Amino acid sequence: MQALIVFTGGTSGEAEISRKSAAMVMANIDRTRFTPTLVHINEDGWFAEIEGELTSTDLTKLKADPANYIGAFVMVHGTPGEDGKLQADLEAAGVTHSTGNADAMAMTFHKGRTTAFLAERGLPVAKSIEIMNGASWDASDLIAAIGLPCFVKPNETGSSIGISKVLKSENLADAVNKAMAVGNSGVVVESFLSGREFTSGVIPDASGTPTALPVTEIRTHREFFDFEAKYAGESEEITPAEISAEWTEQLQAMAIEVYRATGMRGLARVDMMSKAPDHIHIIEINAVPGFSEASIIPKQAAASGLSKMELISRIIEQTILA
Repeated sequence: MQALIVFTGGTSGEAEISRKSAAMVMANIDRTRFTPTLVHINEDGWFAEIEGELTSTDLTKLKADPANYIGAFVMVHGTPGEDGKLQADLEAAGVTHSTGNADAMAMTFHKGRTTAFLAERGLPVAKSIEIMNGASWDASDLIAAIGLPCFVKPNETGSSIGISKVLKSENLADAVNKAMAVGNSGVVVESFLSGREFTSGVIPDASGTPTALPVTEIRTHREFFDFEAKYAGESEEITPAEISAEWTEQLQAMAIEVYRATGMRGLARVDMMSKAPDHIHIIEINAVPGFSEASIIPKQAAASGLSKMELISRIIEQTILA
């Protein structure tokens, strides 16, 4: 059997979700092929979980371990697993891993940079304006350019942490301040996109070619698909989405195009807003999407006929072992 590191935790507000995602991997990995070691990352460092006990570790110790790890399955949402910092360390040490490279991860974790990158390539995104930390800005100018309602988002966050939907101009300052309090990379103000919200996971097929999983439609009675909607059961996720085959194919094709353009590897998820097959806008790329029992990706995999074990094996085969 081949030994494998599974990274979990992290140092962001998404650490708890990360632990649930990694627990899913540990529970469903094919143990006739792989022997996984869970490595927790927190503010105090790295800790390998061996027979229920946590032991301090680092990359040097892991590389020297007689287990001879074949690579790392990254299940850290937020920093350092989704912003490229962990990948940079792994790549410098010659350790293969299950995600895009450090540069691709850093770019897709930054909402402003991602939107600009996609727009430059002619891909449909919302109008947006970035506000850097400490920069001055004018509410009337922003609203004139972006319109109302609009969304205010921290540039670097996941799970909808710090995001606000602004309906009135007098609420814009509070929304910007709320987003500025998350991280230190500024905020992005985006125009409102009307339509229905969809998402599609993208994975490599058995030959390594990116392929889209079934599309999910997300419905919520909240203002948008925020943290509570995602993790407190205040949303309805329909998989596969109840839309035409043409609409499904167009959404999947867009997801694959975004996956390729941004240099994703392994498992990623693309969120989109769409009124019709010929009217699709990209909302976000999730480079380390949720993989817990409540997450969308396992449901999409099941709808495509892939078990959790088969999906995990596919990711390992086409990233770490490829």
